[in-house]
Amino acid sequence: MTDMDSDKGAGHRVVFQFVSPDEASQKALISNLKNLLHAWPDVEVEIVVHGPGIDLITNESQYGQTLQTLVEQHAIRIVVCENSLRSKQLSLVDMLPFVETVPVAIVELIRKQEQGWAYIKGGL
Repeated sequence: MTDMDSDKGAGHRVVFQFVSPDEASQKALISNLKNLLHAWPDVEVEIVVHGPGIDLITNESQYGQTLQTLVEQHAIRIVVCENSLRSKQLSLVDMLPFVETVPVAIVELIRKQEQGWAYIKGGL
């Protein structure tokens, strides 16, 4: 067994930026998350959703149950930009119950990267 074989991702932190409304990009993000968590089940993940990407995390999202399962089983935090919510005239009650807010998505992404989080653009 090599070190790579025993690496469960503990200590690694990844921030995904998600901004796309289209179903193919949503599906790609879910696939990326599942692949990452299969390889590194202990990795810490934050998904920063803003702009048109909000469709992924509304109460009507077709991926609501999948995302809830991932959040419950892994160290995943999903946050939405408060500016984006206001621009779409939505609020946190319109989002999946495990979604949190951040004041400004871009600031959140910058802070995470400054703290050493790996950055991934989610979707296609």
